[in-house]
Amino acid sequence: MALNAASASRTAAPTGGTLRIVLPSLARPTLDPALDATPWNWGGLWYATCATLVAFRDAPAPEGYSLRPEAAAGLPRVSRDGRTYVFTVRPGLRFSDRSPLTAANFAHALQRLLNPALRAEGAAFFSDVKRVAAHGRRLRIELRKRSGDLLTRLALAYACPVPIGFPVDPAGVALLVGSGPYYVARYETSRLIVLERNRYYRGSRPHRVDRVMITIGGDFDANIKAVEEGRADLVGAAVPLEFQNTLARRYGVNRDQLFRIRGTVIHFLALNASRPLFRGNVKLRKAVNLALNRTEIVKAGPGWPLSHPLTDQVIPRWVPKWADYRVYPLAEPNLKRARSLANRNLRGRKAVLYADQTPFLVDQANIIARQLGQIGLDVTVTPLAPAVLNARAGTPGAPYDMLLTRYFLHYPDPADVIIRLLAGENAHRPAGNTNFAYFDSPRYNRRMAAADRLAGPARLQALSKLDAEIMRAAAPWAPLYEGSVWLFVSQHVGCVKRHPVFRVDLAAICVQ
Repeated sequence: MALNAASASRTAAPTGGTLRIVLPSLARPTLDPALDATPWNWGGLWYATCATLVAFRDAPAPEGYSLRPEAAAGLPRVSRDGRTYVFTVRPGLRFSDRSPLTAANFAHALQRLLNPALRAEGAAFFSDVKRVAAHGRRLRIELRKRSGDLLTRLALAYACPVPIGFPVDPAGVALLVGSGPYYVARYETSRLIVLERNRYYRGSRPHRVDRVMITIGGDFDANIKAVEEGRADLVGAAVPLEFQNTLARRYGVNRDQLFRIRGTVIHFLALNASRPLFRGNVKLRKAVNLALNRTEIVKAGPGWPLSHPLTDQVIPRWVPKWADYRVYPLAEPNLKRARSLANRNLRGRKAVLYADQTPFLVDQANIIARQLGQIGLDVTVTPLAPAVLNARAGTPGAPYDMLLTRYFLHYPDPADVIIRLLAGENAHRPAGNTNFAYFDSPRYNRRMAAADRLAGPARLQALSKLDAEIMRAAAPWAPLYEGSVWLFVSQHVGCVKRHPVFRVDLAAICVQ
């Protein structure tokens, strides 16, 4: 698994100049890290402008990355029960406006993130944080329960330090001062973002170009053409599916200009265990997994075969320590076995399939309906807008038996998938549930919780094995295929460093 960052330098690393990035008009980046700091959206921008307590560091495959202290003087002191972390922030740190950067800035960032009035996207990923306090250079974080991935989450831009008194506004507040190698020197909403070097940055990351100019406008076709013609250096947003194969034929993959990181998205069919059709009906859930021709399904969408490895597992290969367990057939369905399991377990034979109304996903839903007809299920496809689908499916009692959708991982830890999307705790809210299968097994809930308390390789291996066991024994999903994220740069760009989490390290790029 090649999750570690790759470099492609055509010359020794020059410094200076301007890195020109283009974003399509539809991309409207917020400069409030609490509201939208998803790695694949604006992660490169945040990684260039934020010095988090700990940062991701490249590591040899299959680990993919490790964590190193950044603004922290070292790794935290952890209490015996694993619920309290105490960090010591390095002395002498400053923001780009020369104001001191202390433990209080990190405390305010987390307190602000968790303030219900902000309605922050990132709050869901820190819901286990009970209390945050700063005392001099010490930052104390108390958790409600032990969790082995706190350090990974603290390396995300959601935990980017902010000035004391930085406002709480659900509309978002632009964070212009920087704590990383760069800062936002100019911001014109939906038009232009300019990053300049932060001369007060004292970390170990490079900052090669003098400035980064991000122009927002046009569509992806125009942006890609601008990079091909050398009028821009990098397409800031991930390359859309419909362009990937064409660019791959023209430039190759992971050579000089076009780069790919696999397994950042999981496409799946959730089987609703709260409805009569699949409740307690493991045989039929397994039959669905055996009956699906995943190759036919994935070919109905753009990007095949370069972007979408088939899968029968919940955790995708972007997550370190991923292992291929081969639980169900991928190349060809096993209809004989599927029909045998479905026999006498069809319970009226009718099924409602909710699908994300993205056109290729609707096409795939119709293929799934036809394929499941071969084992006796009469499937009705109901397309819904993504926001409507998430709202309906997140409310208990929604009248669907299956749901076809995709999930974009926020950070490369198995908890972001297997716990967020399958733990019973995420199936009991009045609204906003993320466990669309409404899978709630006391046995597996305990196993997930126990594995979540672990850290390091033991954690990753335990959750990976649990993924395979759940799919073999309970089959709450029919996983289908994974998605990839792509990066496209011009021939004038050197020192290209794919970041294992944020897609690209802007500070490491050089222009020629």
